[in-house]
Amino acid sequence: MPGWFGWLLAVVSTVGFVFLWFWEVRRVLRNYRSMVQCAAGQLVSCRKRLAQSQQDAALLEVLRRSESIYRQAAEHYNTALCKPWAYLPGRLLGFRKAPADIPIPPEAECGGSEKKGKTA
Repeated sequence: MPGWFGWLLAVVSTVGFVFLWFWEVRRVLRNYRSMVQCAAGQLVSCRKRLAQSQQDAALLEVLRRSESIYRQAAEHYNTALCKPWAYLPGRLLGFRKAPADIPIPPEAECGGSEKKGKTA
């Protein structure tokens, strides 16, 4: 067996390993990011329903649960991204930390200031 064949085999197996490693990290982080995005969408929906209705105690409880779900999803995503086996591929593939605090969408802020301006 020629000497170059061993090197070729080593290069091919290393490239295959790195490809599978990045592929698995991408799959895992996409699942976690999807959970964070769904939780953020649920949170926005709950905030809109609460803004449209009276200060209902049941809706406030649903909003608190939605905020808790978002925080947990963001924490799990950030923990998965910071693991040593996922950090380098995750960063190279464009994954960034999710905000741990609860995001307020710009349209919610504008809507709130417009309502304040009308009542004042």
